Amino acid sequence: MSRILIVNIIIVFIYIIHSFPQTYYLNIQGGAGYARYITDMNKSGFNLNGIISHIRVMWEPEHLLRIGLESGYNSLYTYEESVTDTEFGSTDAKSSLNSIPLFLVISMEIIPSINLTTGFGPSFLKTSFEAFGSQNQSTQISTSYYVAASYSYPLNMKFAFGGEFRWYRIQKIEDGTLSIQLMLQYRLFSW
Repeated sequence: MSRILIVNIIIVFIYIIHSFPQTYYLNIQGGAGYARYITDMNKSGFNLNGIISHIRVMWEPEHLLRIGLESGYNSLYTYEESVTDTEFGSTDAKSSLNSIPLFLVISMEIIPSINLTTGFGPSFLKTSFEAFGSQNQSTQISTSYYVAASYSYPLNMKFAFGGEFRWYRIQKIEDGTLSIQLMLQYRLFSW
């Protein structure tokens, strides 16, 4: 008799636990898209169009605010100049600037499926320069931040698909990018 009672209590306890709504989620999001470098440099040879990508892990409690970590890649610009005359002779010159940010992210769902997000943290700026047949690279660190608005459409209980519009600012170079990305979200687990 007591074994049956204990088994019934355990079954009822498990049922009660599973009947509560699961309100804590851990999601992983990835995105990629087009970025436009916003600057006042106006010289021929600059390509201000690039790509942007990110991967973000977000903790989503039952509150409006969500927090997470994000990293990615942002191609800021490339520069090419053919047959440049210098005091050392003629050469072709190529240069590029890319960033790899590491952000602490805060997001808020203002209405269902619409999020406002901000992130701040260091960005690792990688400059590459090639001339006279040799290539030089340097890396600097700068503080940076972004603000974004995104929309996500739930495909099922685990996946969502959407897009994000983002303004990204790098303090050291006092410039940034505007970008638009497609995103895919996967719910890792909930509790």
